[in-house]
Amino acid sequence: MQTIYTLFLLTSLLSLALYKKPLLAQKIGFGLSSLISLYAAIFFFSHLGETMTWQLPGNFISSPLFRLDSIEMFFSFLVSLIAFAVSLFSFDYAKFYEKKANLAVFASLFNAFILSMLLVIASDNVFSFMLLWEMMTLISALLILINDGEGAGKKVMIYLGIAQIGASCLMVALLIMASFAGSFEFSKFADLNIGFGMSITLFTLLLVGLGSKAGMFPFHVWLPLAYCQSPSNASALMSGVMIKVALFAFIKFSLLLPQFAQFGYILLFMGALSCIFGIIYALASNDYKASIAYSSCENVGIIFLGLGGAFYGLGINSPMIALMGFIAAFFHILNHAVFKSLLFMLSGNVFTATKTRDMDALGGLHKKMPITSIIFFVAAISICALPPLNGFASEWVIYKTMVMGGIDEGVASRFFFTLAIIALSITGAMAIMAFSKMYGSVFLGIARNTKCVEEAKEVSFIRLLPLGLLASLCVGIGIFMSDVVGMLSKIVLTLIPQTSQSVFGLISMPIIIMIMLLCAIIPFVFLYLLKANHKEVRVTEPWACGFLYNKNMQIGSNSFTGDIRKALSFILRHEQEIKIDGYFSKAVYTQKVHDLFWDKLYAPVIHSVMVIADKIGIFQNGRTNLYAGYILIYLCFVLIFGYYYL
Repeated sequence: MQTIYTLFLLTSLLSLALYKKPLLAQKIGFGLSSLISLYAAIFFFSHLGETMTWQLPGNFISSPLFRLDSIEMFFSFLVSLIAFAVSLFSFDYAKFYEKKANLAVFASLFNAFILSMLLVIASDNVFSFMLLWEMMTLISALLILINDGEGAGKKVMIYLGIAQIGASCLMVALLIMASFAGSFEFSKFADLNIGFGMSITLFTLLLVGLGSKAGMFPFHVWLPLAYCQSPSNASALMSGVMIKVALFAFIKFSLLLPQFAQFGYILLFMGALSCIFGIIYALASNDYKASIAYSSCENVGIIFLGLGGAFYGLGINSPMIALMGFIAAFFHILNHAVFKSLLFMLSGNVFTATKTRDMDALGGLHKKMPITSIIFFVAAISICALPPLNGFASEWVIYKTMVMGGIDEGVASRFFFTLAIIALSITGAMAIMAFSKMYGSVFLGIARNTKCVEEAKEVSFIRLLPLGLLASLCVGIGIFMSDVVGMLSKIVLTLIPQTSQSVFGLISMPIIIMIMLLCAIIPFVFLYLLKANHKEVRVTEPWACGFLYNKNMQIGSNSFTGDIRKALSFILRHEQEIKIDGYFSKAVYTQKVHDLFWDKLYAPVIHSVMVIADKIGIFQNGRTNLYAGYILIYLCFVLIFGYYYL
């Protein structure tokens, strides 16, 4: 394991050393990153059931120890797998940012980001964990700034602000747990003697601290800002695996607390809210990258539903429900990492070809980028949880967990599990609508703005190769879901040692595929038996009721979701702008959706801080003697406080 960490560190330093030769640094940095990530993925997968430790050499304050058990091995494998695909994609994609940033710095930050995530997972000490956690946050913020532009600084500060709120809650929780354990080593946190009230408090602190990094509602507001601003390869890593690192930490630390059923209720409720609000804003957005970003909030909510069932099972001492819940959560964590990183890389293909993220300006890209279109279609089916792909497989296990928990005795359990089932059902329907809108607006029909797509063409083979790999995983994981569940069961059993692996009813995906193929063949059989017209199909423009067909006649993304916006106007606050240059010029309509929680929760706080900052600014007058006076007054207060209270 230390060899992998050292290789990433050396690659990051080597890329930075080639600062004056950015194109060479880009090839070496991303090329080596793909090779190291592939080696790391194979290494971690082949050692899933083992335990490894590594003491950082040298003299440090906390003597950092790094430890990998089954769960750490699984998440390290996940980071390495996605890093391999994204690194290979970046080998060609990063050249798009040649004029915006030094590619040597880009490659160096990219490798350092992967390294920071792997080290956070392996860290077994409060001090080293928080230090590496902050490094991971800072490096991700610098990656966002690679795509520097108007408003980039503000978006990064919002991201860092929410991240620091979360980090503060996380540090408080870990320090309290360390005080109860009498040690800063995570391996010594077992069997904490904590009461119900303190347990709920620590669980809430962990949920806020790590849920904010994962994009949980209502901390989701940074997702579209950060992901839309950053390059697509950085977005793929942040959404694909960085938020999984936060979920890993939440699972790891929450399991160290005494377990209560209320933990499950909290996760089920917050998961349901994240599902609903995440997919609503994904559906309403006309920016395809923002829509993909909002769906991360939705999928984090789905994962929390699985974790809610797991922690409920632990709280009521029902190992079977706990086993099902953890398998469901881990399964969806794996699937989300695959299809969400795939979608962000595909959005990078579309953006580099068209230079726009506006769905209302696009259309007809399937003819110019057919392979990207097909892979996007596979990813969309996967994220919409349609059979026989992986998204359906993991959500099926989550449904089974919800049903199993819902039939348990108790009004509270039935209420929360029923709420979760309803939220998951609504989310599934709206996800199909959101990604149908996205795929149709971008790839089908005719381009609404011909200037955006006239020079579009398919990307290089080196960028399509990792996309094809991840798309194949979307199909393969779904078809072989029984084998995947079996592998995840072995990992989960290390978390719940009091139970044993049991085979619970899973659907047979091959049978579903056979049924779907049969249903697809039957209509053609009827056509043949009924002697259908076998003449050659005529290709012509769409019928426009006798008028000459125009590209503006096709349904746009605004009209696609118009009824939803009206029905949910109390949540989806939007404004319409009409731009007319002259009497005879055509009118241009644009819709802008406002995030209700940004307007009501975050914007007032930011405004208050700015007002306070302006008032405090009078102390910054540049006079050295006054600054010395401030220091003197501060020291006097410290002495007075120390004399009376210490």
